[in-house]
Amino acid sequence: YMPEEGIVEVGELKIHQASHARYFEDFLKFVEYERSMPEIMKTQVMDMVYDQIEDVFEEGTEEREQFDQAMEVWAASPKREIMEQFSTEEVMEATAQIVEHAPEVELKLKADHISVKALLADFGDQIHIAKVNDRYVLMIEADTLTFEKGFSPIEFLKPDELQDVIERIENK
Repeated sequence: YMPEEGIVEVGELKIHQASHARYFEDFLKFVEYERSMPEIMKTQVMDMVYDQIEDVFEEGTEEREQFDQAMEVWAASPKREIMEQFSTEEVMEATAQIVEHAPEVELKLKADHISVKALLADFGDQIHIAKVNDRYVLMIEADTLTFEKGFSPIEFLKPDELQDVIERIENK
């Protein structure tokens, strides 16, 4: 007996008769789906922000209302800029709570046109964000650098000392 392709794969269902399809459609309205990972992440981040903000703004004040409106705009926008609300330590604590439940959560960000894709767990350990002369500096630590596809002279670079790079950035 050789099962038809798709019959034994998880998450794939083949319906061959119209009566079965009708039954399945009737059944679907009773199926409840779990919240998606982005929804869960957004909720956790907003909870963390409101926990911290309760100490800063009192409920019902104008500042709190402005903050609530800003949070609504933040939550609804697909692309967001850094808010500069919390210290690195506070963000690392919040990150640790999220990573504890879901270690595979990704961190995706753009520094101008440069994209970074990593694990959220890497923040504070291998990925660092700083500010020099009102410009953001993104530092990434790694044991190795690997180049893929294409060739560039950067592959032959003898890296500068970190202090020299920081000095160059400060002098811009």
